[in-house]
Amino acid sequence: MPNLKRYQTGKHLEAFVLLLLYQQPDHGGHLLSRLSTMLPKEWTVDSGRIYRLLRELEEDGCLTSSWVTEDNGAPTRQYQITPDGKSRLDAWAQEMEVKQASLATFLAKYHEITGLSSADDAATVSASQKQP
Repeated sequence: MPNLKRYQTGKHLEAFVLLLLYQQPDHGGHLLSRLSTMLPKEWTVDSGRIYRLLRELEEDGCLTSSWVTEDNGAPTRQYQITPDGKSRLDAWAQEMEVKQASLATFLAKYHEITGLSSADDAATVSASQKQP
């Protein structure tokens, strides 16, 4: 099994949280589960960071929240995206489209110059991680 590098979601976590809350309102625990399922396995999701981010987004007016009790269980704080949150989500999408185009340009040029394919790149990275 290859030794995979782990990545924090911090830089783009806000975008993913806003996207999932745009899809449907949710509470922190379920949102964490959805993120863990959706994101690549190399990414780690810090539950504390999610709850801090939810509070920050609510303070910024991007989310609203309300307490919900389902099936006689403990109440959970359910978050919903606001119009300001949707505007911020749209800005994230525009920024990521530019980054995606830049990365595609870089990778195409990289492959052209090095003659390596994506499979070759993965094998090279895997081999370099196994060396002492």
